[in-house]
Amino acid sequence: MNNNVEAVILAAGQGARMSSWTKNRPKGMIPLANRPIIEILVDGLVSAGVKDIHMVVGYCKHSVMSYFGDGSRFGANIHYSFQDEPTGTLDALKIGMEKVQGDFLVVPGDNYVSAASFASLRNHPKEALLSGKADRWSKWGEIEIRSGKPFITFDNPEAYGRIHFTGIMKISKDIGEKLIQAGGLHLGEALQHIVDACKFEVISSEFWHNIVYPWDLVEGNRLALRDNNQYRSGKIEHNVSIKGDVSIGKGTVVRSGSYLEGPIAIGQNCDIGPNTIIGPSVSIEDNTTVEALCEIKDSIVMKGSNIGSYSSIKGSVLGSNVSFGSHSVAIPSQRNILYFDKEFSISNRGAMIGDDSIISSRAILLGGSILLSGATIGEGEVYNADFQGDNI
Repeated sequence: MNNNVEAVILAAGQGARMSSWTKNRPKGMIPLANRPIIEILVDGLVSAGVKDIHMVVGYCKHSVMSYFGDGSRFGANIHYSFQDEPTGTLDALKIGMEKVQGDFLVVPGDNYVSAASFASLRNHPKEALLSGKADRWSKWGEIEIRSGKPFITFDNPEAYGRIHFTGIMKISKDIGEKLIQAGGLHLGEALQHIVDACKFEVISSEFWHNIVYPWDLVEGNRLALRDNNQYRSGKIEHNVSIKGDVSIGKGTVVRSGSYLEGPIAIGQNCDIGPNTIIGPSVSIEDNTTVEALCEIKDSIVMKGSNIGSYSSIKGSVLGSNVSFGSHSVAIPSQRNILYFDKEFSISNRGAMIGDDSIISSRAILLGGSILLSGATIGEGEVYNADFQGDNI
């Protein structure tokens, strides 16, 4: 394989299971540590020496293209291909590899993977699959080693601690053509048909997190904050305590008496406190207000949201433009929930709140509560419901 390794990022999908957070953005533009997932991937590729990137876009493609442009801001050369209909990852691969000149990395644009994982894959001299441990079944399939050779299987749904294919691999254009000819629902199924005849090796990822459901974002955020760039551009008033890696964007004010324990990423033009406790493992996007005497831990708060005073939010995801009323709480717990007609065991998670939702004051959202975009919870209500359909 040659030294000029390119990349194809598959970023055309909406992410049907994340629809309350992808109304105005593709899944890959959901933020982790205040950066879109795709940006984390691009930065990782560039740091590994992969600068020629072919990005396949479709759903809300203009939000991706306007954000990344030609890639120069990220040290990359980004070229765009278009998949306007949701015809699967194999079709996206076919579209994306048309202008590839040699060897390349295939990267689904919606999962977290560390930069070091890309470096190991890019520098490997042969075709290789990137593997990772999964807490549940991954759609890309499990990797089993038989007589020293990797095989992709879909036989064992008990995935905890087992080794899975991440959907990320280094291949030649010839192998790419074989995958497309093999067919299947997605890359993992196609790979299952050709892996026996090809000499793939398996490389372990440093960190990989499969993001399928909204509660997956909490762990993804924790991992992404490991690479948090520390900067403090806002105004920090007197008597503010800061511990660990904390980033504060331009125009943000952290008011007196607040306590911040990193890792934390706070965006631009936010208003925090006074006497508020934030962290660890919290991301707060631009133009968000967190009023007095709040507590936010292990959570994502997306841009334009407002958190009322005396509120407590833990293990939760708040979408864009969410209004979270004063004296309201999202309490983590462990229980089984029903989501898209499938039962899941949720541990140490609070509420998953879709874009543009309104939580009135003194509401209590019990662990595993899922509120879709535009949902409204009345004053003083206790909410403990599973997935309810298009609205609540």
